[in-house]
Amino acid sequence: DPAMEAAIAEARATLPLFLTHALDAEGYSLPEALVKVELPTVAGSPIDGEHIWIAPFAQTGEGAFVGFLANAPVHLGPLRLGDRVDFTADMISDWHFTAPSGRYWGSFTSRVMHGAGAFGDTPFDQLFEPDPVPADWR
Repeated sequence: DPAMEAAIAEARATLPLFLTHALDAEGYSLPEALVKVELPTVAGSPIDGEHIWIAPFAQTGEGAFVGFLANAPVHLGPLRLGDRVDFTADMISDWHFTAPSGRYWGSFTSRVMHGAGAFGDTPFDQLFEPDPVPADWR
């Protein structure tokens, strides 16, 4: 899907900026921050990778992270909601940060999914900030 691929590319391009604001001085994520990671699926799955939200998470080294599954996986074998996973920066396909308004910054893939009807009748402006990256982050 070209729209989803473009959303992932935009999320990855802004990832360093997000991490600057999403991690504390010790490398732990703030409560408002999540990342979406593509994890390899089990043999026989109809897809090669499952994109799943991770929170909380922490940076453990240069480009290395650890976190906990924030939603229930479908094609990840024995992994369940809340399980710990290790991942690298190149596996991150999206990021999310809750703004003071309660709406979301980032969530590039969710913005595409909203356009495809994934959030029912909920208006876009009730879920997402108009600009996916806060102006004061730039």
